[in-house]
Amino acid sequence: MALWRVKQAAEYLGIRPKTLYEWVRLGRVPYRKIGFNVRFDPEELEQWIEGQSRGSDSGDTNVPRSEAPDSKTLSSLAIDAARVLRDLEKDVGASLSFPQRRKLLELAEKLEQATADLDS
Repeated sequence: MALWRVKQAAEYLGIRPKTLYEWVRLGRVPYRKIGFNVRFDPEELEQWIEGQSRGSDSGDTNVPRSEAPDSKTLSSLAIDAARVLRDLEKDVGASLSFPQRRKLLELAEKLEQATADLDS
């Protein structure tokens, strides 16, 4: 069995090698790890592509897909996430740097603003 290097697999898929490395990192594409090297089985890639053409990430068309959440659900999630971020900043804020604390609070504010925008 001949395995392809990243460049060969990327050419086969019609994408940049950088994109293929990202897909490997995310676990989106089948690959083999040999030491520190990433390699691809051409047959596995072909099967994976066939699964993609059916609109499935894993090739298994029997997996039910969840529906996109509605704005009420998103709003509720954003409120919960903002609350968790603010609590986290209170609980561990003293051990964080000022920029890290600021980022937590800014993100909480953005979530709260997004919630207000969804509700209006």
